[in-house]
Amino acid sequence: MTTQERQLRLDNHAGMMTARQAGAFLVEVGVALRYGPSTSLPLASMYHAIARHQPPEAEQDAQRRATELTNALIADGTAIETNAIADRVVVLHKDLAPAVYALRRRVELDKLELSDDARRVLDFIAITERPTAGNVRDHLGVPPKTWPNRADDALAELQRSLVIDRGGVEVPATGAPYLSRDGIPYRVFDREHPAIVAAAKELDVPTAAKFLVGRYLAGAATGTRRKLRLIFKACLSAGELDDAIAALVADGSVTVEKDQVRCLPRSSKPDAPTRR
Repeated sequence: MTTQERQLRLDNHAGMMTARQAGAFLVEVGVALRYGPSTSLPLASMYHAIARHQPPEAEQDAQRRATELTNALIADGTAIETNAIADRVVVLHKDLAPAVYALRRRVELDKLELSDDARRVLDFIAITERPTAGNVRDHLGVPPKTWPNRADDALAELQRSLVIDRGGVEVPATGAPYLSRDGIPYRVFDREHPAIVAAAKELDVPTAAKFLVGRYLAGAATGTRRKLRLIFKACLSAGELDDAIAALVADGSVTVEKDQVRCLPRSSKPDAPTRR
């Protein structure tokens, strides 16, 4: 078991039972896949981190608790759900969200390159009380049981740019824990998270990039440039990633040997990015 796997809680551990424990874990790693782990990407997983592995518990019990605890973190604002990292559904700790917003929302909303469907869906979400994916499919006239479909594509496009996000829900007592009876609500990001938007507006790209990469490495201990490019491809160009790594080397946060970037030991996670 590598240091990276231990720090990302991808090892066999005793699991977590409370939202407080799950929140502390998200502070440490900064970003985690909302669902199961990936064999190709070194990212923490809420499912794997929360599940009890010693002794092992039933998968359905672990998934239910992971869903409940993750929803609790989203509901209280500790976690933000997005697919702007690694093109996967992840949860970000709220401290990391301004940096990701600054990197994904570099122009005003009306200048973002969005598809016509995404614009229509955004307008619909903005005026609809508790809109769900099902409501959006109906709005765009998507036939029932049609996947993939343009409504889901538009929602993913908007969420990838942090134009919208999804709220927490109550987990049903029976059945699949991730299938809420009333559906998962979508929200206009700027309206739902004004403090994150305000903080992001104070960050320039180099500052946000350095903080994002530094927080990931503080949680993961190490990473290759190739994997870092995959993880942050929606947020950073290859040149911006290299500049962020160089800045972290300059302030003594990381070392680089060939393709490997290693975080130097620190007493705590990196400080929030300094405003410009």
